[in-house]
Amino acid sequence: MGTIARLDRFQARSIWEMPVNTSRGKLIDTTALIAALKSGHIGGVALDVYEEEEGIFFQDLSGQVLLDDELSHLLIFPNVLVTSHQAFLTHEALSEIARVTTENLHKLETGEPFLGGTTL
Repeated sequence: MGTIARLDRFQARSIWEMPVNTSRGKLIDTTALIAALKSGHIGGVALDVYEEEEGIFFQDLSGQVLLDDELSHLLIFPNVLVTSHQAFLTHEALSEIARVTTENLHKLETGEPFLGGTTL
């Protein structure tokens, strides 16, 4: 498994530890995380990202059944905090998004190739 938080790593943790993930959802193995929470190997977790977050966040689904069983399971724990990928809402990140977007629009207008790593 290519994730940082495998079950064996959770088992060595202290109940006072509380992982916080604001980077990439796939860094945490959700199945292992649920097992560690249930067994008491960690005290809780804060997630600003979730491996299968596409189509769940940034829209109101309050009138619908949440079809993601692992996320549903995580949300019942009182020691789990899940936010909808808010860590990118920094001045620096939004400024960079605006800069790259503006530069790529200029490149589109002039027929130049887009900045590396971006598509339009």
